[in-house]
Amino acid sequence: MVIFPEEGGLLNSNQHGFMKKRSCLTNLLETLEEWTKSLDEGYGIDVIYLDYRKAFDSVPHKRLIEKLKGYRLHSKAIIWIENFLQKRQMRVRVRGSFSKWVEVISGVPQGSFLGPLLFLLYVNDLPSWIQSSMKLFADDTKVWRKIGKAEGSSLLQSDLHSIEEWSESWQLRFNPDKCKVMHVGHQYNTSYEMLDNGVAKLLEEVTEEKDLGCLLHRI
Repeated sequence: MVIFPEEGGLLNSNQHGFMKKRSCLTNLLETLEEWTKSLDEGYGIDVIYLDYRKAFDSVPHKRLIEKLKGYRLHSKAIIWIENFLQKRQMRVRVRGSFSKWVEVISGVPQGSFLGPLLFLLYVNDLPSWIQSSMKLFADDTKVWRKIGKAEGSSLLQSDLHSIEEWSESWQLRFNPDKCKVMHVGHQYNTSYEMLDNGVAKLLEEVTEEKDLGCLLHRI
């Protein structure tokens, strides 16, 4: 049984957030190395930057525990984490007045060591749902695919549908209005869409994007 996910090799190799010997720098270096190789081979690249709706606050506790059991974490550790998440309450203060206390049924506690680790475990299987390349830094997620001709974009669109299926299954929503696509090294007329409350929306196309603190420009 796994007790420490990172030491047990449980965490996905595409994840670079809150892990030993991994950082924003390793994420960017590996990403740019793959992009440069594709461009040298004569391909273009379509990159999609995904944006969650309040990622850390939206993780459902029951589904999180379900995932932890699937990862075969030590049973005592799962019971401890379940107790850690339960019976949390919150209220809102506005101009000195407080709302009623309500039970918190989602979200990983921020400001704790355990909170980020639980989030990493919750999104750990996301890369396995798609065929395209993906890199993550906690909730910062980008997915891309080589584009040799315009039709190649259909495979990336198919992966977006798979990502939406994952989102629906695990109740961690994306915000299509803030998801963006950048075309690198090609002039094909490719476009992508995601569902927003059942309505298909084209993703915004950008020529530059801030990626983990670095401003990347398309070529």
